[in-house]
Amino acid sequence: QDVRWGNFWSGSAAWRLDQEKFVQQQDWISQLKLRGSYGETGNDGGISFYAWQPRYTLGFNNATEAGIIQSSLGNRQLGWEANRSFDAALEFGFFKNRVVGTVEFFHRISDNLIFDVPLPVSAGILTQTRNVGSMYNQGWELDMNFTPVRTKDFSWSVGFNLTTLKNEITKLPEGQTEIISGTKKLTVGSSIYDYWLREWYGVDPTDGAALYRANTYIEANTRVTSSGDTVSISQNNARFHYNGSAIPDFYGAINTELRYKGFNVRAILTYQKGGMVYDSPYATLMSSGNYGQALHRDMLNRWQRPGDVTNVPRMDVSQTAIFGAQSDRWLTDASFLNIRNITISYDLPRNVVNRLKMQRVGFYLAGENLKLFSRRAGMNVEQSFTGVTSNAFTPARTFTSGINVTL
Repeated sequence: QDVRWGNFWSGSAAWRLDQEKFVQQQDWISQLKLRGSYGETGNDGGISFYAWQPRYTLGFNNATEAGIIQSSLGNRQLGWEANRSFDAALEFGFFKNRVVGTVEFFHRISDNLIFDVPLPVSAGILTQTRNVGSMYNQGWELDMNFTPVRTKDFSWSVGFNLTTLKNEITKLPEGQTEIISGTKKLTVGSSIYDYWLREWYGVDPTDGAALYRANTYIEANTRVTSSGDTVSISQNNARFHYNGSAIPDFYGAINTELRYKGFNVRAILTYQKGGMVYDSPYATLMSSGNYGQALHRDMLNRWQRPGDVTNVPRMDVSQTAIFGAQSDRWLTDASFLNIRNITISYDLPRNVVNRLKMQRVGFYLAGENLKLFSRRAGMNVEQSFTGVTSNAFTPARTFTSGINVTL
């Protein structure tokens, strides 16, 4: 009740530069506007109505005696997560709006982040919901549209947008220097999208064992390679390190449209350059030998005899946990190009439509998710911005056709 309410405000302003005399004198400028805004919003997404209260779970009975266990500690200091956003942009149009676009900078600070913080095993409860710290997101957005050709019967337009993003954690709870969550480790100065994984080294050509860079020298499971590197055959002695981020260098979409009399062709493509994806389905399919389990065809490249040089360990059902452990072995370049949609349409001429006593008759053929170009076939990079994929259906390739009639 002490922190149930919050005050959040916003404001914005714009300057229509194209209304100023010194800009109107430039015939090639069709429109020009400078705008900016600042705003604050509160967020409590991802938690229940009772996250601040200690809760208990029923059903843990001892024979006929009723039993409950405590499932959460509660947190009476739990408050609003606050987002403070600033953006500034320049909107422009040149050459009678043959070139139209926007360049925008954004900076968003998130304070009092709500997070389920891991607790010591001795606490008896895995996590506690807290306001853990602060981070910021900032980047640039570019949106451009061109019309190279525009006549009475024919026109061609093309456009694209591009976004860059930087994410950085600036504060964690007092006394806590790191929070490990899945494939990520949160520390001040790092990103919530930076991977924290075991360092995969390769495969020992003498016996096909999986090798990780060793954290410490333990005689029972540590080896020294011919190049002098200390490696471990146990995932429990593997060294963890930061290796790549799920954030791409840039991402966006491309669109184009061609019109000739009644014919129209439209296409939309999405793309991403850079970033890494943790391919969990691929890791599952690269099992070291669970019986009755489907495998990826890359398992055909496994180690089979001394001297084999490969990056796929030997098949050994007793080593499943070691070979399949989370590591940077399963990180893959997340760059992709997706032909999202192509639509071809044709509208009957006006004189034909008038004879039919109608306003419009059109035919169309459309294709969705026609082709995805990525580092690994079948890998859906767009499944999650966190970069971790799972066993989920990829968008189906579909074709549709139809007739649009306006009476």
